[in-house]
Formats: sequence, C-alpha cells, structure tokens
Amino acid sequence: MQLGRDYLKQKAKEYLLELLSSYTPSGEEEKALPFFEKVSQELNLNLKFTPSKSYYLGSESSKILLVSHIDTVPGFIEPKEENQVIYGRGAIDDKGPLVAMLLATYILNEKGYNVSFAALSDEENKSKGARELVNSGKKYDYIIVGEPSNTTGIVVEYRGVLHVDIRCKGVSEHSSSATSNLIVDMANRLLQVTKFPKSYDAPSIIPTIFTAGEYINKSPSSGLIHFDIRYSVKSSKQEIILNLKDVYKDCEVAVVEDVPPVKVDINSDLVKVIMRGLIKQGLKPSLVRKYGTSDMNILYKISNQIVDYGPGDSRLEHTDQERISLEEIFISINTYVSAIEELCSKKD
Repeated sequence: MQLGRDYLKQKAKEYLLELLSSYTPSGEEEKALPFFEKVSQELNLNLKFTPSKSYYLGSESSKILLVSHIDTVPGFIEPKEENQVIYGRGAIDDKGPLVAMLLATYILNEKGYNVSFAALSDEENKSKGARELVNSGKKYDYIIVGEPSNTTGIVVEYRGVLHVDIRCKGVSEHSSSATSNLIVDMANRLLQVTKFPKSYDAPSIIPTIFTAGEYINKSPSSGLIHFDIRYSVKSSKQEIILNLKDVYKDCEVAVVEDVPPVKVDINSDLVKVIMRGLIKQGLKPSLVRKYGTSDMNILYKISNQIVDYGPGDSRLEHTDQERISLEEIFISINTYVSAIEELCSKKD
C-alpha cells in the first residue's frame, strides 16, 4: 500500500487540528474519546479505552508497539494552520508525533503487518498510562516511543528522576526576639546540595518548592523543600539520597517518586532500522541523549528493544510557541513504516 505525500499531509493536518481542539491536560484525556472512536472506524483499527484513560488501536496480539501520549501540559492554545505548519497546545508534545504514529500504524496494518498503537495518559504527571501497561504483564518485541526528537534524532538515553520531599521542624519564637530561624537553616543547607545542570552525567539537584511559616511575626515551626533530581546511568542514586540525608540528618527525607534512567544499545536492530529509514529519505540521523525523562524510562521494563523517535523541535515543548510542520510528520510516518517493514523482513 502506497499513500502519496499530499494525501498523508492532508490527513495529518485534518487529524492534528481536530485533536488539538480537544484540550486534554493530564487527567482530562477522556475528552479525546470522540476523536479516537472516529479514527478507529476510518482506519479499521480496533479501539480499547482503559481505566487510566489511555487509548489502544490495533490488535492486542501485536508484538510491535508505536506509543505516544495524549495528555498535555496545562494552557490551551487555539489550534491553527499557516503555511503547512500546525500550531496549538500539544502540537509538538505529543499530538504531532501521535498523529504520525497513528497514520503509520494504519499503513502498516493495511500492508499486513501486525502493529499496534497506544496513546497513553498522564505522561506529563505520574505516567499512569505507562505504569498501567507495564502492570498488565504485556511484553513487546519492539517499542518505538513517539516523543519529539527533532525529526532526525534518535533518543537512546534518558536521565532518571527522583522527587524528594524534605520536612524539617524548628523552634517557634516571636520574630522580635528569635534566637534561630528554620527558614534560614533550611536555606543554608539547600545551598549546600543544590546543583544546576552542567553536564549530562553530572546529577542536577534543583529545589522546586519551599514552604515554611505560619504567621507574619513568628519564626516557623515546620518547613518543606521539594527537590527535582535528574541523574544518568553513570550516577549512583543511593549516593545522592545518602548525601541529602546527611545534610538534612535531623529532618525527614522521603523519596516520593523514583524513575530510573534508561540507556539502550545503539547497535540494536531497532536503532539501526530507524537510522536507515532516515537515510533512505536523504536525511542524516543522529543519536541523542535527553536531559529529562519520558515514558520510555518506564516501558523499558517490557521491551529492551525500545527507542524514542518522533517529529518536531523538542525545544518548543511546553512553550506557547508549540508548532510542527506537516513535512516533519510526513518524514516520521515514512521512517516508522520503513523501520518496521525492515524489522519484520528480518524476522521472516
């Protein structure tokens, strides 16, 4: 089955503008159900809507999964199209890649390949959709995660994340005669442990929430600092936590989220076929390490043949300038189709 450039771009435009019109911040993913019910019929792909508010299209027996996420960060942006470029909240992260994967899944199934597609929920929050999939017991031979990777980048590594709450107690005194202050004490220690991002393999330890105090003329009796910590496979999670506990030894230190880093084999079949899919289109692929985390960190548990590849400039994620070109989506559709066709021919 061969679909032309103009047809695929037009279909991508139609689907993406419709999907962007459904505002689906984390927790409100059910608003996209009418869209997926429609495309399920149009593309002849079975639809499953799960308790986590995730969407699956295709056969449940498939061992090849194209996966994106349907939720966005908050802040609706009115969708529009100008000169073959689509604007709107989620155009880059992650509805543009989602539409590319959806159309690729349709093409591959029409060609006789058993490929399934998932639009997972809550990736911008606690990744309920990805965790639901891992807990289902389902395993895949290959997973491609459709996050924006600048259309020619192939993401082979993500850093892990630790979210840590530190709660401290102090002596409450009248501020006019106070002999100590919990805010000052916590802040001094905060300066000892904070590390801004400097290099990929050096952990970053960033305070994102600091609360303390009960009244305007009383020194606080309790305080909270939340740290967002990112670290690569070359860092020791245990050492990071032990250092925090040592600096805040008289406080309660609690890890409230722990997502390990992920690094895949750059010589894997999956990485190679995506590279060749780009080269066939006259493009130069590159291998990328991302500073953040994604559902790929979680889904690695159910397939070590996993990689992240998708259309769009990742620098525009979560900004008010989210936009993606139809050409980027078209390139990605071709790349997904070419890569999976080659994988399936190898298995045959």
